[in-house]
Amino acid sequence: MDIRDVRITPWILPLRAPFAIAQRTAYEAQNVLIIVECEQSDLRGLGASAPVAYVTGETIPTVIEALSAFAPTLVGRPIDDLGSLLALAAEALADSPSARAGLEMALYDLWAKSRGEALWRHFGGARAELVSDMTVPIVPAAEAAELSAQASMQGFHSLKIKVGDPKGHDADRARIMDIAAAAPGVRLRIDANQAFTPEDAVDFTRSLEPIRQSIDLIEQPVHKSDLAGLKFVRENVSVPIYADESACSPDSVRRLIAQDAVDGVNVKLMKSGISGALEIIGLCRAAGKGLMLGCMLETSLGIAAAAHIAGGTGAFDFIDLDSHHLLAPIAGLRGGFHNEGDKLTLDNSQHPEFGWGITYFEADNEI
Repeated sequence: MDIRDVRITPWILPLRAPFAIAQRTAYEAQNVLIIVECEQSDLRGLGASAPVAYVTGETIPTVIEALSAFAPTLVGRPIDDLGSLLALAAEALADSPSARAGLEMALYDLWAKSRGEALWRHFGGARAELVSDMTVPIVPAAEAAELSAQASMQGFHSLKIKVGDPKGHDADRARIMDIAAAAPGVRLRIDANQAFTPEDAVDFTRSLEPIRQSIDLIEQPVHKSDLAGLKFVRENVSVPIYADESACSPDSVRRLIAQDAVDGVNVKLMKSGISGALEIIGLCRAAGKGLMLGCMLETSLGIAAAAHIAGGTGAFDFIDLDSHHLLAPIAGLRGGFHNEGDKLTLDNSQHPEFGWGITYFEADNEI
């Protein structure tokens, strides 16, 4: 089957509520929908890019521009030659990781559908069930406590807590303590999104000593370029330190490993693409570093792709695939996984049009 067309469309989606972190407050999920179509079949590969400018420098216009320039290269090429298509994308979109991730997603989806294969099986078939956390954004302490209690009642056993409150670190600490009280027994993962200096990060982490046994990790406490600062924090606290914005590519992860700066990294498809994420898994496994799989503000399409990789490889110690809960319902988008509480279960069937297992209907017509 040869590729007939690559369709690239802005996909701006409302959130259920504003989502505040240290670096920004989001009011909508800015995605780009990518559909790869075939000449000899009605099969379509679905992918989505979710660019975040402060992480990779990309925006919706830059993603569309990069993909539109590259897409004609794919037309007429056989989807069966997936390896060559991915190599072409890696070279042409080397500086556009979120654009590349969305395109890789669509190519993998079409290729797997042409074979009637679920992609989590292609990536190794390690496990069909994953357990994710739920993210609590920067909101007033009482609201954070209420959200946490609700998440616990819904079956979540781990919470990711955003810090970097404009009111200061004391407000962050008070919010975390209120969350711990509102959801006793829940594991906590603290995500600073570069909010601290190294010294402040150490002081802040030590101030959480009363609930230390509930904390799994501290994520990206300092600026993404400050690898020495990451190492300083790691050497002066008892909580594992994970990199996020500092770990955007295999090369950046190699630098983190070489400096022994962190205990683990948060892998996101939008930072490194699928090919880069698979390479990072290998690097971290070889170095004995922990692995977390996270997401941007992505639809269930992006979450399904990440979940299939997590389930297939069985590589991740922590799963943070929850952004589909933050978006308002998307008409016509379905499949990929079954979600109940904190469990994501991948479909075990060998549906003839599987891939990521996602279908999308627009105006009652599949696209």
